[in-house]
Amino acid sequence: MANLDISSKLGHEKQEITIAEGKTYEVDCSAITMLKAEEMFKKGEILKAIETLLGKKALKDIEEMKLTVKELQIIVIAAAAQVNEVSYEEMEKRFQN
Repeated sequence: MANLDISSKLGHEKQEITIAEGKTYEVDCSAITMLKAEEMFKKGEILKAIETLLGKKALKDIEEMKLTVKELQIIVIAAAAQVNEVSYEEMEKRFQN
């Protein structure tokens, strides 16, 4: 069998979310990271999942912003949208179900 080169299908763009002016963070969209984050969400470890997806600096900044639960949910939805490569609106609908 001939070589099947799929390397061009595996590359992906850097995914980011901006939560405030000057606060833009890269989302770790790797499958392994998402699986770890899903387990954390199931256990109710929301902040730990956010740290896994966005990094320690993002979590520190988010904690300093003293966000409401609804605002924290918006960040979670945005990160999940980036990981799943769908729009924020589509991911928001999934969270409502």
